[in-house]
Amino acid sequence: MKKVLFPLLFVAAGLIFLSCGNKKGEILTQRIQYDVTIKTPEVDLAWWVQNLEGQKREKLVQSIINSANAGKLKLYDVMTNKEMSVQELKERSSRNELLTLQRAYAPYEEYDTIVRKELQLSDISRLRFLEEWYLNEETGYITKKVIAICPLIESYTEQGELRGYNPLYWLSFEKKFPLEAQ
Repeated sequence: MKKVLFPLLFVAAGLIFLSCGNKKGEILTQRIQYDVTIKTPEVDLAWWVQNLEGQKREKLVQSIINSANAGKLKLYDVMTNKEMSVQELKERSSRNELLTLQRAYAPYEEYDTIVRKELQLSDISRLRFLEEWYLNEETGYITKKVIAICPLIESYTEQGELRGYNPLYWLSFEKKFPLEAQ
């Protein structure tokens, strides 16, 4: 009885494994990159559209910043795709801004001054994701694997108009940075 039961269990387990198939499915793309707004500037949208609730957004951004500062994950420059050190990250966590001010006394001349601004969690309003996508045709499910995340900060013109979003760095979850691969 034992001689028959063991092979039957082995065959049954194999059939179950084969019927489940690949949970991820067929790869749709090895690289897809897109931005996600996590703090919407739009006042007319419902609070949850293009927005994460304040505490959850702060927790996510803090986790990303902490992982980067601790050197737990590899950091890469967004322009060169070369690996960055934690020291380079710290240097980029603040920036100089040129402000044109007016003197409070006659003849009220304008003058330029440089202000050093430290990066604040609230400055990060978007995240850029680099992902792999899979399609399981049997179930119709799409599975995504996050390969890297890039925090984005708002950039403004001298008149205070939103110019766009500046990427800070790539935080990679892969051993080899995906933009270098292949």
